[in-house]
Amino acid sequence: MEKDLIEESRKIAEKIVKSQFRLTLAKYYLLWSTFPVVLYLLFYFNTAYPFLNYPVALIGYVYYTFKIFSDFSKTVRKIEGDREPKVKKRFIIVNNSIWAIATALVIVGSDFNYPYLALVGEVIFGANYTRCIFLWLKKEMRDLHYYDSIAFIAFIGMIMSLGICISLNIPVFRVAWVPYMLAWIYASYASFMEVI
Repeated sequence: MEKDLIEESRKIAEKIVKSQFRLTLAKYYLLWSTFPVVLYLLFYFNTAYPFLNYPVALIGYVYYTFKIFSDFSKTVRKIEGDREPKVKKRFIIVNNSIWAIATALVIVGSDFNYPYLALVGEVIFGANYTRCIFLWLKKEMRDLHYYDSIAFIAFIGMIMSLGICISLNIPVFRVAWVPYMLAWIYASYASFMEVI
């Protein structure tokens, strides 16, 4: 009787965590699907200091991304226990340094007309994102679906196409955002529908 109760409790807790994970991914997809539009509007309205547009937008989006995932982490800790995550400080420092270098290369390369510098930044950004997602998925593997894969593939494809377009000075990079936005909006919608 007691073992059945413990097993039933574990199943309910796992169901809650999966639901929260899906809701977290839905918020994440929805948030980042709006990034190209917000960035475009910033460049459209802020012509005096265009070099500030990308960092300002990125800082806001990264902040809300950390907020979304920290809320999920708090929920998981409440359900599964109060154990501390085993993330080494060195890993955090190295990972954040890679993100900062990639972002700086993209900003400097695109704003000061160094296209190959922007391409290197895009490649580093895409590779680091892929590495982080792989490590995260390998560690968590909570509840992934086909639309999660579509979203990640669309993002990596967008990063590669943006890097190529910027480095070769091809003006179609504005169109490269469209498949990414549509894929992430769809992934957000599908995730919300699964939770509701």
